Amino acid sequence: MLKHFYFRLAVDNLKKNGKMFLPFLCSSSLTVMIFYLVYSLSHNEGITALAGGQYVQMLLSLGVGVIVIFSIIFLFYTHSFLMKRRKHEFGIFNILGMEKKHIARVIFYETLISLVFSLVFGIGTGILFDKLSYLILLRMLSFDAGFGFYISVTGIVYSLVLFSLIYLLIYCFSLFQIQMTNPIELIHSQQMGEKEPKTKWLFSLAGLGCLGFGYYLAVSITDPLSAFTFFFIAVVLVIFGTYLLFIAGSVTFLKLLKKNKNYYYKTRHFISVSNMIYRMKQNAVGLANICILSTMILVMLSTTVSLWMSIDSIISSRFPREVQVAMRGYDLDSSKVQLMTVLEENKVQAEDIMLYRYSSMSGILENGTLDTDISQASLSNVGDVVSLYFIPLEDYNASMDQQLTLKQDEVFIYGTHQKYTDDYLKVGDVSYRVKDTLSNFMDTQEAGTSINDNYFVVMSDYTQVLQIQKIQEMLYSNAYSTPTTMLSFNCDKDNRSQEKIASLFRTLNIDEGDTTQDLVYVYTSTKDASYHEVMSLYAGFLFLGIFLSMLFVVAAVLIMYYKQITEGLQDRNRFEIMANIGLEKRELKRSINSQVLTVFFLPLIVAGIHICFAFPLIDKLLRLLYFDDTKLFVTVTLICFLVFVVIYSIVYLLTSKVYYRIVK
Repeated sequence: MLKHFYFRLAVDNLKKNGKMFLPFLCSSSLTVMIFYLVYSLSHNEGITALAGGQYVQMLLSLGVGVIVIFSIIFLFYTHSFLMKRRKHEFGIFNILGMEKKHIARVIFYETLISLVFSLVFGIGTGILFDKLSYLILLRMLSFDAGFGFYISVTGIVYSLVLFSLIYLLIYCFSLFQIQMTNPIELIHSQQMGEKEPKTKWLFSLAGLGCLGFGYYLAVSITDPLSAFTFFFIAVVLVIFGTYLLFIAGSVTFLKLLKKNKNYYYKTRHFISVSNMIYRMKQNAVGLANICILSTMILVMLSTTVSLWMSIDSIISSRFPREVQVAMRGYDLDSSKVQLMTVLEENKVQAEDIMLYRYSSMSGILENGTLDTDISQASLSNVGDVVSLYFIPLEDYNASMDQQLTLKQDEVFIYGTHQKYTDDYLKVGDVSYRVKDTLSNFMDTQEAGTSINDNYFVVMSDYTQVLQIQKIQEMLYSNAYSTPTTMLSFNCDKDNRSQEKIASLFRTLNIDEGDTTQDLVYVYTSTKDASYHEVMSLYAGFLFLGIFLSMLFVVAAVLIMYYKQITEGLQDRNRFEIMANIGLEKRELKRSINSQVLTVFFLPLIVAGIHICFAFPLIDKLLRLLYFDDTKLFVTVTLICFLVFVVIYSIVYLLTSKVYYRIVK
């Protein structure tokens, strides 16, 4: 009977505090649903069997880890709002004779009911939407969906285990808070405001320093590889800087406003500044959280949508022709004949054929001299490493329909990203005079997939290319690359698939056990196969970006909602006192509006500043995924920001009504 009493009391408490608990339960259920969906899709055998499905599942598996970490932080943080509101109620129970162990039972049943509600609705809706999510993903990958309904048993088990552990930790933390507080403090905990924080110049300057250095890294890095290296450092610095500036910097700024008599001693400024200083320590963490969540949402959506919209252009740049065959071996003349023989013997209707031979080297190019000791390249100058492709003039003339001439010590040079500016090129002990720099070049895969600078060096004849190969073997010891013959062509008029045509060339591979001749390796790639791989990769990014953005939006909305309730309860008595001592209603309302607008839109403004400074860094990171359409990225980022501003404003209007109702 006593056990039922505590259970009924817990149910009554949840009903009476529905305005506080219902948003928390809905958000918790949504978190469970998203975890189940992402986990289920990451282990769905139907996706595994798809071409490129491993990329999707790899990204979704990473997303599962992000959701786990976020769920712990998010549910703990939002539940702390509930506990602050409930402490007054528990204090009354304690004074009326209920011991803390009895309060612990009430909290246990409340936590258990919340857990069961979240799991039942979260897993239930997750199972219902699992098929829909799977169909959407297949649609994005251009695959047909089969019949059947898939339920992930392991997804259900992991959801039960994970969220049971999270709620167990929440329950233990709630007990700790109750045990460490006496009844009088519990009763007055709701009225206990934050003491006016002191000006913390050291923390404010540290926040500015972290933010400034993070911004500097974002705008100063010039190459994609360095951007990848320093990205996480910049992110950590900006996050620390954001928290420090909101917690300490905001107080310092408000104190400076308070010292400005012309500004401070005006009715609306006096009230707003005083109130914000009084409880800024409490507001600052919430504001910083909203700011960081907003930045993460904008970055994820803008990057994933940009990648998805650029699939066609990326594939076109990587594959100027539909089939590409790279034959590595020393006898380049023989390779050239063998590749063309395959086309002729199999009657492949090839069009727009391009055939050229090259030897490649990498190193740091400085003042016209190639330094092949790339071990000296540090994290800061890894972008200085370039690749040189040495091509005989006859292949260039044939591909470009030109009649250019060169002396044996002369070269033409074409740069994929920037023009070659030196008058000579020195490789090893041999120097070549640069006769001219080329303004256009053959459509090569190397140019389409280049991250760092590439230079194509056209040499007088094939013997000069072989001389470069010998220099490379001497400089690189056993790490040199084999000479390559590259064939690429279109097969639009051929009824056979690109993959079947590409497979014809694999018969040219020589068994590694054959020691009678130089080893030959043939690598084939097709536009169709790469299209599915890139689409799978970008679909995984977009799918995960949408799910995580949904989760972060819910978190931001819930934090805003609870902030409005807590601030409204704290401000109600203060504004009643101000009204009683003669403050006009018009001035009071203007002060409330000014304060709410400042607190609400400050995180959005700072998030916009973060995005502006992060833009150059993210743009360079996207180049690692072959994305180089900066104009598209700018457009998508602006649209995402404007849409988010609209959503953010709607949330403000809805949650501010709760605040105004409480204050009035």
